[in-house]
Amino acid sequence: MKTFETLLKQYNELGLIQSKAEFDKTKIEFVYHSNRLEGSNLTIIQTQDIVNTHKASGEVSVVDSLMAIDNYRALNQALSFGASKYPLTEKMLLNLHESLLKNSFELDPAYVSWKEKGQELGAYKIKSNRILHIQNDVEVYYETPTPEESQEMILKSLEAYNSSTESFLEKLSKLVQNVYNAHAFFDGNKRMTRLLIANQLLANGFPFIVLHNDKNAYNEALIDGFVNQTHEQIKNVLVTAFNQYLAQQIEEQKHTKKPKSKGFGLIL
Repeated sequence: MKTFETLLKQYNELGLIQSKAEFDKTKIEFVYHSNRLEGSNLTIIQTQDIVNTHKASGEVSVVDSLMAIDNYRALNQALSFGASKYPLTEKMLLNLHESLLKNSFELDPAYVSWKEKGQELGAYKIKSNRILHIQNDVEVYYETPTPEESQEMILKSLEAYNSSTESFLEKLSKLVQNVYNAHAFFDGNKRMTRLLIANQLLANGFPFIVLHNDKNAYNEALIDGFVNQTHEQIKNVLVTAFNQYLAQQIEEQKHTKKPKSKGFGLIL
């Protein structure tokens, strides 16, 4: 099997750049898969309609609709920051989380108890929370770091990532796992890791692709990493998904002689 480095070299030699249409399609796929992993029942067509028009056909949950709109907004922000090569900082994380839950936090009754206790958007969690993992139909709960510990873990994770000289996917997988392990937010911790990936793909000159879906055990890898204190599982998920994308693009170019695009665009 070809390594990530080999595939990336071949991909770069082809000079492929995502078209605006491809880029926009990927944004919809990103939001669809990310929210499906968190229990959304929207189809990909409904997701597209909601983020583009705030309307959709068929029975649509208000909560699912809010999740789609919020995630799309946060994704655009993450991509804009990445394309502009803004430094990855604590402030960026807090801004992304505020965007990720903006409408949901205001309107979803699930957050009433948090608000009553003084929780605000754009801030770290104010009390400890737990991770729920269902194993063989049995609910298992894991305690997460305290608010003070979480903030310290986030700062250390960002410092380690920004100063690392390791390969991109190695240090990215560590960042993703460390941010999840910190569990610094009252909700949306897994979605935040996916936004970070999108942000750092563009910041480092990589194509914007979806490295998570409901079949590659992204969430399971994060939970396994939390329990066993390892980033290897999430790294395997990211490397496998990236390799599949690169191999597919290389193969399609061989057969279709698809013309090189002049670039991609952001709709903010």
